[in-house]
Amino acid sequence: MNLFPFDQVRPEQNKLVDDIASVVKEGKALIAHAPTGLGKTAAALTPALEYALENDKTIFFLTSRNTQHTQIIETLREIHKKHKIIAVDFIGKKGMCPKMLQYDTRSINFIEFCNNQRKERACKLFTSTIDKNEATKAAENFVAGLIEEGPLNVEEVVDKSKNHFCAYEISMLMAQQANVIIADYYHLFSPKVRKFFLSKIKKDLSKAIVIVDEAHNLPDRIRNLLTNKTNTLILSKMANDVKKNVLDDLDITLKDISNRIRMFGENALGSKNEAKIRKEDFIEMVETASETKYDEFIEALETLCNEIEDPDDEDAVTRFVEFLRSWRGTEEGFVRILKRDHTKGGRSFTSIEYNCLHPGGLAQKVFDAVHSSILMSGTLTPTEMYRDVLGLDKQTILKMYSDPFPKKNRLVLVSSNITTKYEERTDQMFKRIAASCAYIINNVKGNSAIFFSSYDILSKTLFYLNDIAEKDLFIEKKGMTKAERSQLLTDFKMNLIKGGGVIIGVQGANFSEGIDLPGDLLRAVAIVGVPFAPPDLRQKAIIEYYEANFGNGWAYGYIFPAMNRALQAAGRCIRSKDDRGVIAFLDKRFSWSKYAHVIPPDWNAQVTDFFGDKIQNFFEKSL
Repeated sequence: MNLFPFDQVRPEQNKLVDDIASVVKEGKALIAHAPTGLGKTAAALTPALEYALENDKTIFFLTSRNTQHTQIIETLREIHKKHKIIAVDFIGKKGMCPKMLQYDTRSINFIEFCNNQRKERACKLFTSTIDKNEATKAAENFVAGLIEEGPLNVEEVVDKSKNHFCAYEISMLMAQQANVIIADYYHLFSPKVRKFFLSKIKKDLSKAIVIVDEAHNLPDRIRNLLTNKTNTLILSKMANDVKKNVLDDLDITLKDISNRIRMFGENALGSKNEAKIRKEDFIEMVETASETKYDEFIEALETLCNEIEDPDDEDAVTRFVEFLRSWRGTEEGFVRILKRDHTKGGRSFTSIEYNCLHPGGLAQKVFDAVHSSILMSGTLTPTEMYRDVLGLDKQTILKMYSDPFPKKNRLVLVSSNITTKYEERTDQMFKRIAASCAYIINNVKGNSAIFFSSYDILSKTLFYLNDIAEKDLFIEKKGMTKAERSQLLTDFKMNLIKGGGVIIGVQGANFSEGIDLPGDLLRAVAIVGVPFAPPDLRQKAIIEYYEANFGNGWAYGYIFPAMNRALQAAGRCIRSKDDRGVIAFLDKRFSWSKYAHVIPPDWNAQVTDFFGDKIQNFFEKSL
């Protein structure tokens, strides 16, 4: 069986195909650093599907962003021309419901809304799809028709279903027959969601081949899934909200817990903004305030949820119950932190957090259970770090694939006289950074991008850059809405007819990872500073954990994640074999060995104190 969807397999792509074929056959795991342009999607799906179809396995293709689903579906459509396959595309349940267009989704708890609609049989779309926990005959016929059409993206399923059936339930029914299921990370890596999801689609992890795309995002996504927090503002608001719903003294208890957290914080924090807190300290606060045992209080809250009429209030209490249960959790791989925070208006409040440090504890359970797993990204370096951090065993295959694009199309420079190191952040340094950025902007024809290590560095550089940049600047601001970001990007692209502009953002934020600007849409990228995570208690605890368990805490917890954020931003420049562009790392630390060895060796980075002649010569060669 040969399912490769295109006429030719590129040499480096063929290596990936062969490696994945071997891995799925042997039931192993592969971590693949595979640069942009290699053709990862087709290279992963082809051998995995060939094995799955012959051995009764299901492929779960997991992504971190909905925008990545389109390419997967398009590849599956090409494969479908060679062999009939069944594929289903999932996003969040809320995004698949046409009813949500009728409501202000910011002020409605969708899950509660949906559950109530189902319970009361008030949703015609649901009742026409499911009756007594079984698919209706009409729904079964509709699913059969969709399957005959071949792989469909989620928007198509929603559109075809919207007047007759629940698109979410229809997709669940399709998934029961599917060879390929496209979903988000949380569908398998959230313990609660995974259990429900697999039960609903009648699939077993032991028969699963899991492909994780953009796998460099997986550690932080799992940390976020396993981290729980609450604060005094939430508890005080909850107390006021539930007062009108229940006759119990819950509001008094919640206010008391909030006050105890605040007072404990005042004593424990002093002049600091954060401190570690013991499990027993918070349990004692709850037991004193509620005048009952901790677990009995949780049970009482769950009972009271049934008496709360307002779905939003019920959801708030449910989330607090989840926090209380998580607080009982293990010490291993977690840290408990008390923080002093402030609202935008300057109001002080106290947060209490149960933070996940090591995602490997959860990830290992998934990877051990599945038949085979493939983790791939253009920035999975060093591969052994991802193996360790995600709890994969030592038998995991680690592979680095070469960049498929012509080396002559990329000029990579590292500045030797610029840094954003804290002790060297002077006005003179920011002027120097601005001057280097301006040189690139003003001398590279077309569009450029500048990605800073933080909004603070961005702001201080912009103070000088505004006066010397000869092109329009399109600046990503903190807290921009999706619509605002989309409009900014559209304006930036349209500006090319005026000679080009500059998109300015922060490494690790939306524009540094979530956009594709091929061809002349981006001719140069400047990476200003190393985007280290803030050195707070949580980050220090991560470093300590990895030092204790892998002897590599500083690298695993601090340097390598920052370098991968920088490389993701740098990767916006060259997105196809015909693209030509300059990547400039504006921080001398990128030339230091512990940082430089993460930069792909085939980038041939040159360290220099002046970019001028090198950039000019590079573009003259392309004329």
